[in-house]
Amino acid sequence: MRRRGAADDERERYTVFSPSEVELGEIAREILEQIDRVRPSRLVLDSLSEIRLLAEEPFRYRREVLTLSEQITSRGCAGLLIDVESEGDQGVVAETLVSGVIVLQQLSPEYGGERRRIRVRKLRASKSIGGYHDMAITDQGVKVFPRLIASASRAQHSSAEVRSGIEALDTLLGGGIDRGTSTVLTGPAGTGKSTIAAQFATQAAARGEKGVFLCFDESPTNLLIRTAGLGIPLQKYVEEGLLELVPVDPAELTPGEVAHRLRARVEAGDRLVVIDSLNGYLSAMPEERFLMAHLHELLSFLSENGVATILTYAQRGLFGAAEVTIDVSYLADTVLLFRYFEVAGEVRQALSVIKKRTGQHERTIREVRLGSNGVWIGPPLEAFQGVLTGNPRLSAAGAEGDREPSI
Repeated sequence: MRRRGAADDERERYTVFSPSEVELGEIAREILEQIDRVRPSRLVLDSLSEIRLLAEEPFRYRREVLTLSEQITSRGCAGLLIDVESEGDQGVVAETLVSGVIVLQQLSPEYGGERRRIRVRKLRASKSIGGYHDMAITDQGVKVFPRLIASASRAQHSSAEVRSGIEALDTLLGGGIDRGTSTVLTGPAGTGKSTIAAQFATQAAARGEKGVFLCFDESPTNLLIRTAGLGIPLQKYVEEGLLELVPVDPAELTPGEVAHRLRARVEAGDRLVVIDSLNGYLSAMPEERFLMAHLHELLSFLSENGVATILTYAQRGLFGAAEVTIDVSYLADTVLLFRYFEVAGEVRQALSVIKKRTGQHERTIREVRLGSNGVWIGPPLEAFQGVLTGNPRLSAAGAEGDREPSI
């Protein structure tokens, strides 16, 4: 007759329950014993995937999660249950039993570092901001950049004009650009868009107003050197702390983080924001499907807080009708159009205001020149026709003198 061994005793222990169910019960009991011993205000359980594997069946898994949730709640403890998203209905089972569900995602773009985002899928008895929010894990901890909602940030502000300090340019703009509006400076590369933006920033700082200049295309050092050569004292106001030049590394930033930084600056008192340029902003994040909608919301937020926003946008093509690849009108309240044109074998630059939503503006075309004395805006080019096409010709008034008109 065979003698009973330890294996036989072990089998008898599992006559009613399977090994996984016994182990699952032991885990649940151990968790509750530790809660009663420590009496924590917060509990982190990492992770539910182990319980799901031991439960094997959805019904048993639901029962265990429900029991665990009730026990944690009855002890006045806030429980954070970590889980890995799984296919099928098992992931949904846990979501129906808890008070809140926070979803974390990691994205791997084709270029640049990994990007993370967070979404509050469910939160009982509380109103949360819907949708995805960018986040980052840094050496300073976890940072979350909530999605901007412009309508929730309305503030009283004046509609005073923001002047450039160049009389002819302010006249062209009908007095200047208005607070709480966005202005797009658009035209081919090298026509003076960034320089005009720097001129506005300098004049705002001269009035004691704080501002920020986001450099997507050009380094702050090069911008300071170039503006100093044009007689624009940008360096002075940077040193005084009235203007900050922020280099943007687009491969490492998300749209949410850019918006978060600008929001913090606005709350700190900045009244002028320059984004140089839209091309760099959009090209830096090509996989962001709703980047234009995000940018529109950002501009709306800045507008609601009385901030004057200036954006530069380089069009493709030099002469003739330059190609516009974005809907500038969707983003801007005011649009300044820069153009090259040729006169007597010389390439010159022209400027006109083609849109100003908030008031009247001059409809003429004026020449722009950049030199060591700064920016010069000439009188209306009345002696020419076809300047915006890049190939002007003398008008009837200009031909009467049978000579090149003075500009």
